[in-house]
Amino acid sequence: MKRTLLLFCFFGSFFYARSQSYFGFRDDNYAGIQSALFNPSNIVDSKYRADVTFGSVSATGQNDLYGVNFANVLDGGYDLDTEASKNFKSNNRGNFNIDIMGPSVMFNITPVHSVAIFTRVRSVTNLVGINGQLIDEVNKDVDVSESFLITGGNPNAVTNSWAEVGASYATVLFNRDDHFVKGGLTLKYLMAGVNGYINGNDLSVVFNKNDANPSQSEYYSTGTIKTAASYDYENGDDPKFDASSAGVGVDLGFTYEYQTNCHTCEGNRYQFKVAASVTDIGKINYNNIVENTYNLTGRVTQEDIKDAEDIFEFFDANYTKVSSRKGVKANLPTALHTNFDWNINQKFYLNLSGDFSLVDAKKVNGTAIANSVTFTPRYETRQFSFYVPVTHMQYSGTTVGAGFRAGPLFIGSGTLFSNLFSNNSKGCNIYAGLKLPIYQDYR
Repeated sequence: MKRTLLLFCFFGSFFYARSQSYFGFRDDNYAGIQSALFNPSNIVDSKYRADVTFGSVSATGQNDLYGVNFANVLDGGYDLDTEASKNFKSNNRGNFNIDIMGPSVMFNITPVHSVAIFTRVRSVTNLVGINGQLIDEVNKDVDVSESFLITGGNPNAVTNSWAEVGASYATVLFNRDDHFVKGGLTLKYLMAGVNGYINGNDLSVVFNKNDANPSQSEYYSTGTIKTAASYDYENGDDPKFDASSAGVGVDLGFTYEYQTNCHTCEGNRYQFKVAASVTDIGKINYNNIVENTYNLTGRVTQEDIKDAEDIFEFFDANYTKVSSRKGVKANLPTALHTNFDWNINQKFYLNLSGDFSLVDAKKVNGTAIANSVTFTPRYETRQFSFYVPVTHMQYSGTTVGAGFRAGPLFIGSGTLFSNLFSNNSKGCNIYAGLKLPIYQDYR
């Protein structure tokens, strides 16, 4: 554990990471307010007169360092260091995203105007440039370690969590002959949570083993590192939400449908639809965050690492603080979402969707999603849907999942089959929710 501390000090945290939400379900025409999180235009001309969500949660993650056998993990006693497959590189990456929706409601004002109000808590952690080779060396027992020289590069680790209250409005913009266009806008008030980051520049580490006295083995380092947290860690405070800080966010989306089907029968009127949106435009002002920059030129011993209580105490005790500032802005994970949905007949669909970060993950305090593309065959009716999303995730590769909606309940995983049958799973996703759907009289 103490050597994991050193890893965290230099390279942004020991991670088993996770991004994106509601794979498969969000493309369902009966997804309701959950689909508005990706494109606010979805709430107009929907299948519901009203959609009341009691709550839902989605957690998604990926990394390119550790691959695990989830069947063994669920059995308990799984040792990540000895049982996981490892892919140590000089630039390992990972991402974690948890999205919790609280009580929320969507309803039609008129057939061409709809609104929604939602509550939500989110957390995104992004890690890039993590030197997996150094992870391997540092996590070895000091008695079996050998001297090494590793250039760490420019690691960047960011975590950002916040609560939001959103209000969405969508309307039909064009409806003539076979062509149908709708647009939507969401405004969000953001309540700051916990923000922290570690960013390194030109780091390198040399380890000289002391065979006679392993506790005096030395780590020599060069480079600089920035550390920051939105809570007063230097005085021993625990992570907590920052009630004095806030921000504003915006989502904007459009949908085009080519309609050839009956306008009064049950089922969808479109033969295919194309949609695009940009979500999470905005920033959170963290008034109390403190950023410190340290010059890491120096040395520490194995005993120094063992005696350290936390990473911030470790930096203050062993390195020179060259600058400090208070108050920073944390961007939201701004992203472009694209969607193509083909209505093969009234019950079977093929969907292709993409999520692409518009934030550079290497940016200091840059909250970002990991890119992904998902192909989803879907069976959909008024009371029941079933879908099999096949997703290529930027960091963890291709995964296969499954999910269903049955009346008010939906459950799924974008990685279900991959996690069940693979010995080398690098991604994991699961979601569930409960709502009160009030259907349209037809459609």
